[in-house]
Amino acid sequence: MMTLSAQKKGVFIGKLLLCFCLSSLLISCSNQRDPSVPELDKLFHASDDQASKPYAPKKVLKLWSFHISKEFEFWQELANQYQQLHPDIEIKVQYVSSDDYFTGERLLSSFASGTGPDLFFVSSPMIKRLVDVNMLMPLTSYFTPEMKDDFYPSALDAVTLYNNIYAVPIETELMGLFYNKAMFEQQHVQPPKTWDEMMQAAKKLKSSRVSGLTIETFGGVYQNFSWLPFLWQTGADLISEDGKHSGLKGAKSEAMFDFYRSMVNQGLINMQPSRPATDIGIMASGETAMQVSGTWNIRMLETQYANQPIGVVPLPTPDGGNHVTIAGGWKIAVNSRSDYTSEAAKFVMWAFSGDPSIPLRWCSDVKFAYSPRKSVMEAGKDYYRVGLRSVFTNEIFGTERAEPQFPEEINRTFNQSLQSLLYSQQSGKEIVQNMDEKIEHFFAKIQK
Repeated sequence: MMTLSAQKKGVFIGKLLLCFCLSSLLISCSNQRDPSVPELDKLFHASDDQASKPYAPKKVLKLWSFHISKEFEFWQELANQYQQLHPDIEIKVQYVSSDDYFTGERLLSSFASGTGPDLFFVSSPMIKRLVDVNMLMPLTSYFTPEMKDDFYPSALDAVTLYNNIYAVPIETELMGLFYNKAMFEQQHVQPPKTWDEMMQAAKKLKSSRVSGLTIETFGGVYQNFSWLPFLWQTGADLISEDGKHSGLKGAKSEAMFDFYRSMVNQGLINMQPSRPATDIGIMASGETAMQVSGTWNIRMLETQYANQPIGVVPLPTPDGGNHVTIAGGWKIAVNSRSDYTSEAAKFVMWAFSGDPSIPLRWCSDVKFAYSPRKSVMEAGKDYYRVGLRSVFTNEIFGTERAEPQFPEEINRTFNQSLQSLLYSQQSGKEIVQNMDEKIEHFFAKIQK
């Protein structure tokens, strides 16, 4: 009869033999896989694949945006939507203040330091400046003939330079004069149609707490955009029609500088607004009686400021002047020095050159703007004649001139003249003479 210790010893030896047999079987299977057992073969192949494939990190694209509130949320949502369709892509939407963005210097310095965004927004004047320093990737090859045909020719012209398309237009925005209806009614003042009526309204409505008129006083792209229509209304321009000389036309352009200098001297212009002049919150808070601004504020007035008594009219004109506003709007572009130019280009084409539902949402629900695409305008035609939108559509749309692609030296000259208007004691004649000389010198230099 076996002792207890002998029994335990026998069990232990048996287990050892069993482990040996199983190990031999596994080794045999790993060397000679039986094709008749597909589950086992799949298991081994899966292990091999995982071992041989390196980890592939996501491609991270930075998108710089100066938008706020619902508009900023739109870009975040659009990035998330694209990431769900393309799991290997991550798009980080980063906020940059409008004051930093509109000067253009923040973009240029980021590019110089190698920290620039992969995707960013450009205006027409910025395009030439950035193309000339090779910062914009041409997108021409990504536009199919059908896409080109769907964009209005003027919209593509605004992003075309040297026979290449350098950005995707996402909106067309117009300028008007917003006014506080309650203030006007209290003082029995009619919304102004002329410059003189605007000045008289500003005098009557100005107080220690309320400015007469808010228009951009901060130097940069948006300041030029805000003031150009008033120069055009006189019949003058920065460049002549043949593009070879100054188009200032002496006394006509002097009239614009003298008139608004008079408003500055009388303390009728809001020289230090509480927030960027693009923000209709300046008016909604009761800070100003009138504000030169654009269609991008309509959606805010329909939602966040729906209870505020704000109206809009076309930009006032000088006596005998032309009704004219400016058509601008941002475009989205790709950094030519990005590590992921192809991925960035595919994103912008997907977002604003494909399915009309995305640009329609941007131009009708997120904000109000006119779409640069025919199909989107047709799909959204019912959105353009509701509330304040109808004023833009019925009274302002059709009087616009496209924001020009002036050389940077011309843009800078106009910007300096506006700063002189606001902060110096030079007369309109002196300001225009100085501008005229600089513009003529510029053309003489490039025509040599």
